[in-house]
Amino acid sequence: MKKKIKNNTFLFFVLFITLVGGFLRFYNLSWDLGLTFHADERKIANAVTKISLFKQLNPGFFTYGGFTTYLYRAVGEILTFITKDSSWVTHWGKINLIGRFISALVSSLTIPLVYITGKRLFSKKVGIIASVLIAFSPSLIQTAHFAVTESFLTFFVILILLSSLNLKQSSLKKYIKSGFLLGISIAAKTAALSFLVIPVTACILWTKKKTFWKRSLLFLALLGTAILVFTIFSPYTFLDWEKFMESMKYESRVVTGKLSVPYTLQFTNTFSYLFQLKNLFWQFGPATVLGILGIIWLFFILRDKKEKKMIVFLIFPVAYFLYVGSWHTKFIRYMVPLLPFFGISAAYFLSKMRGFSIRLEKVLTFTIIFSSIVWGLAFFSIYLRPQTRITASEWIYQNIPEDSKIYTEHWDDSLPVNLPKSNRGKYEIEELTIYEPDNSQKIDYFSEKLSEGNYIILSSRRLWGTLINLEEKYPITSRYYKLLFSGKLGYQKVAEFSSYPKVLGIQINDDSSEETFQVFDHPTIYIFKNTKFLSSEEIKSFLFKKL
Repeated sequence: MKKKIKNNTFLFFVLFITLVGGFLRFYNLSWDLGLTFHADERKIANAVTKISLFKQLNPGFFTYGGFTTYLYRAVGEILTFITKDSSWVTHWGKINLIGRFISALVSSLTIPLVYITGKRLFSKKVGIIASVLIAFSPSLIQTAHFAVTESFLTFFVILILLSSLNLKQSSLKKYIKSGFLLGISIAAKTAALSFLVIPVTACILWTKKKTFWKRSLLFLALLGTAILVFTIFSPYTFLDWEKFMESMKYESRVVTGKLSVPYTLQFTNTFSYLFQLKNLFWQFGPATVLGILGIIWLFFILRDKKEKKMIVFLIFPVAYFLYVGSWHTKFIRYMVPLLPFFGISAAYFLSKMRGFSIRLEKVLTFTIIFSSIVWGLAFFSIYLRPQTRITASEWIYQNIPEDSKIYTEHWDDSLPVNLPKSNRGKYEIEELTIYEPDNSQKIDYFSEKLSEGNYIILSSRRLWGTLINLEEKYPITSRYYKLLFSGKLGYQKVAEFSSYPKVLGIQINDDSSEETFQVFDHPTIYIFKNTKFLSSEEIKSFLFKKL
């Protein structure tokens, strides 16, 4: 009877944590009012508009797989049929709302999956603690608010881990199930090919000489199922192979640094592995340290006991971090699939503290859980406030006169955005081509433009936050930003809009995080007004001088 009550208490707590984590993920999915500030969301939504189920299925977009594109389109078609509103498959904002709902759903379901995994590998207590850490992970809360694939990948990598633990049994059904999950995940994003290391490792570990051929055939069934499922849900990978390979070669050159593009300049002079570890603290909070210690502890256990299920658990986070961590391009989202593993290993480490001191275990567990909850709620607070680009746009319409010449920056979202009952056309808006090479012509360009403008708007730190530090490659541009912020170019800062994570009256400045952690949903915006109207020659003289 007592055991049953205890089991029910655990299940109730898991349900409660899932509901809380779900609330944090589902709240305010329309945080951008459908204006779509995430570049990848725009690309996915555009691909959805280009297809028509069973008529035209080529999305012409291969950075992500076809699965999410078809899924969002199918749900959009259902909503169109129900509401008689075709904008569910044509309007980017509504398509993204569909994607965000599904992203939030699978992210919420990941919470009980983490509990099940922790319980199966270690104990119910480990599962409970891990599920709490995952529920309040800032990065998982954030990705649930985007119609991209990180939530899918996190969900499927845990399912694949659980199904791979079942491969100890020589069951065709279990191998086909693993193949199905693997095929779906790769169809969501090709990067999920890395998940293959989990079932491969499981098959190798549980294969003996006398079962070699049987296991080999079962593994071929797994691979065959994965390929079949992938082909069904992402058929144009093969039907438009040339375009797919072109896209993959481009992405490969970008992530390895062989191709320099504006949006990866932020990674210049960053150190592999250390950069990702630093950003894991933004993604997962103080529990990151215990996650790392837990993985190290498990390695010592493997050295002594060689538990096969521990190898199956560890192979992906270790191999993935070593491989992806070596890339030149270090977007914070690349580490998202590792978070469940960090959560489980952190909870495991906490459980081992009991062997040293029960009091130490209790104090450390309380501290980590409390700090994780606080950090998660602090990050969640950004969705309680209007997006800064919207707030800034409202200010612009109220305070900047008609016919003003406003300079924005290319490769960034232009402000003001179109809002109801506002007229963006009343301003003369021009993009400054900041990323162009620095030379004498660029000084002339800056001098001429700045002498004629009324306002300069920096809608995020995407450009200035990087280029101001690249003095060797962008000496003129770096000086331009320093002069702009100092007011020496005749422009004075008249407005600043920020929405940093905040809780209990404490604001957490996350400017040191990888830029995509901030620039999509809570960028800091600066508006400068031309108050001195310096001549082009005066501006040029400043640009030629050092501060």
